[in-house]
Amino acid sequence: MVAAVISTDILENNFSTALPPPQQSLHYGADALAEQILTAVARCRALGHREPRVTLTRPTDVVEGVRSLLELAGLRPSVRPSSIIGQSILTVRA
Repeated sequence: MVAAVISTDILENNFSTALPPPQQSLHYGADALAEQILTAVARCRALGHREPRVTLTRPTDVVEGVRSLLELAGLRPSVRPSSIIGQSILTVRA
């Protein structure tokens, strides 16, 4: 028989204080993602690539935000549902 001694100090802590809100990362917002896609498309065009394609899978609300920003920039992104619930796939062919 094996017995383990575990400190119960963690169980006695009072967790009534609220946890800080999660920090929004600038790298995952629709604005930042749209900017990254536009930069990638511009770089591909400058290098002479024909019809570059960028694919992005994120939560549907983020994908819709990126799509609207890319449409404002003159691109024609397409959006389709992902096999993961709540996710969508955005594809840009420039």
